[in-house]
Amino acid sequence: MSFSRSRLVVFLAVAPAFGVGTAFAQDAPGASRQSSAPCVAIVLPAVDGVDDSTTVANSVQSLFQSYLTGPSLRSIVLQAKLPSQAAQEAIQKQCTKVLTVSLSRKASGGGNRKLGAVSQAAGTAAGYIPASGAAEVAIAGAAASAEAVSALAYGTRAKDEMRIEYRLATVDGDTVLAPKTDSLKARSNGEDIITPLVAKAADAVATAVARK
Repeated sequence: MSFSRSRLVVFLAVAPAFGVGTAFAQDAPGASRQSSAPCVAIVLPAVDGVDDSTTVANSVQSLFQSYLTGPSLRSIVLQAKLPSQAAQEAIQKQCTKVLTVSLSRKASGGGNRKLGAVSQAAGTAAGYIPASGAAEVAIAGAAASAEAVSALAYGTRAKDEMRIEYRLATVDGDTVLAPKTDSLKARSNGEDIITPLVAKAADAVATAVARK
């Protein structure tokens, strides 16, 4: 019995030199940093000017999540649509900041033409994000968004205009990023004008979060 204890003591003393247990010591801080990183909860965007607004909204929400996920920032998507319910859902998911977005499209020539419905495959993909880690969710969301946005861009015509408005606030309603508006016109048929708008907005949001 005493011999076994001696060998155990020697093993524990020597193990760090050979890296035994080092992985466990390194993994814990990483997980802690991820969970303690600032979080942005993304409300389902309001979308106007397209036929399949729900699919486009899901795609834009997933696209924002893919941009707002990284080593020092995490994001989640919210199901609640009412502001008061969205704040409560964000609190339940341990997120302190809420991003609200609206997107509207104006057809070229001032007409009322709307973009056609996005393909069924894109709609299905955009609505499905597997329950896993933040990185996997972001990747899945980006893939689904890319498919749906590509389908949407297919119906875009030159001089069509997309306008985005967004605001970031705390769950208590305090302003983190004042309402901002941006717009972009398509220079050619089939051009994706949603992704650049989302990328620019996400960069502004990430910068505002870093400053707080």
